[in-house]
Amino acid sequence: MGAFIAKMLLPTVSSLVFLPTASVAAKRGFHMEAMVYFFTMFFTAIYHACDGPGLSILCFMKYDILEYFSVYGTALSMWVTLIALGDFDEPQRSSITMFGVLTTAVRIYQDRWGYGIYSGPIGSAVFIITVKWLQKMRQLRAVYPEKTVYTQQVGPGCCFGALALMLRFYFEEWDYAYVHSFYHLSLAVSFVLLLPKKNRYAGTGRNAAKLSCFALCCCSMSPGTVKDKTDKPKKKKSRTVWTVPTEKLLTRGCSTPTLPLYNPPPSTPIKGTSISKLKEMNGWK
Repeated sequence: MGAFIAKMLLPTVSSLVFLPTASVAAKRGFHMEAMVYFFTMFFTAIYHACDGPGLSILCFMKYDILEYFSVYGTALSMWVTLIALGDFDEPQRSSITMFGVLTTAVRIYQDRWGYGIYSGPIGSAVFIITVKWLQKMRQLRAVYPEKTVYTQQVGPGCCFGALALMLRFYFEEWDYAYVHSFYHLSLAVSFVLLLPKKNRYAGTGRNAAKLSCFALCCCSMSPGTVKDKTDKPKKKKSRTVWTVPTEKLLTRGCSTPTLPLYNPPPSTPIKGTSISKLKEMNGWK
């Protein structure tokens, strides 16, 4: 009986492998991808928990909704991972990502179990990446990206991704619990391998963007505007109707010449100073 319960809970526990994937993505600076992986992990775990024994209390949503978001999160994770691999510039990157988010939502709402739910995002992303990389190769007249990217990221990542899809569509009838758990594991490893080592838009050093509660609440400054903590903002003096300007009117710069001010002659002559010197000091002639 215990072995049966453990087997039923295996798909739920295996869904937690997306949590290390989200952690790796956040560490590399891919915060949006990390949030998508966490979204997938959450709804996949809750969806499988509703199938498990004694865990129906966790079904805080309708089973149909949990099923939809589980499949949608998985397809969206594939899309954002491949777009991150393409290393597009802005605004192409955000535009292509949003295009996949919208079209994938409509496609999965129409059919959740067909081959197109995953082949559509994967095929579209591979086509876009291929066009971009071929253009780069034509400009540089060399292999783009480096060969190590193909041998260490693209090759192994595609192998684990293909293994995950084969387990998902062709071998689940053998033993659903074990096969689906290995599907989760293979998919998570594929995401980690395909994701680039560093997000060049996340900044470096002290200006590196970090995923925190303040960042999620849009309360942190962008990497390019980060200031030292020692720099205190200068208070700007506010001028109201009750404040009097301290600048003297006679000291302002003026383009027109002004007449010399009249200084009355001293009542008593200063010792050691001639009359001509006094006239010169007062501007008299």
